[in-house]
Amino acid sequence: MKVLPILLILIMFTGCSVDEVIRVGTPFGDNGTEGVKFHNEMKDSESIEALRKVIDKVKEIEKPEDLDKEPKIFFSLDIPKEGIAEIRLYVWYQDDGSSILYNDGSDSYFTLTKKQTKELKSILE
Repeated sequence: MKVLPILLILIMFTGCSVDEVIRVGTPFGDNGTEGVKFHNEMKDSESIEALRKVIDKVKEIEKPEDLDKEPKIFFSLDIPKEGIAEIRLYVWYQDDGSSILYNDGSDSYFTLTKKQTKELKSILE
């Protein structure tokens, strides 16, 4: 009988993650048209929680002068039922293993360390 309350809690917890979706895509720019080609969606609570933990570690920086033309990847954490994108970030992976992130909504740049970037890659790939 003790298993039933635990199962109910797990079902409720798992059900909450369905409301959130991590969408991952590749940014492109073709003949003046820019966008993102999405290729992956994740709805599991472990990935969502892990992504939030990594994003909580970002450090805001000034706009870098020497970014590649196109970011390597784009991801968002969306709440589709509400039509909200809670997190929207473009990512440039750097040669030293770190990464630079850009939020076009706030026109802000951020950085992650090599270790944090590795964590981010493991979530998004």
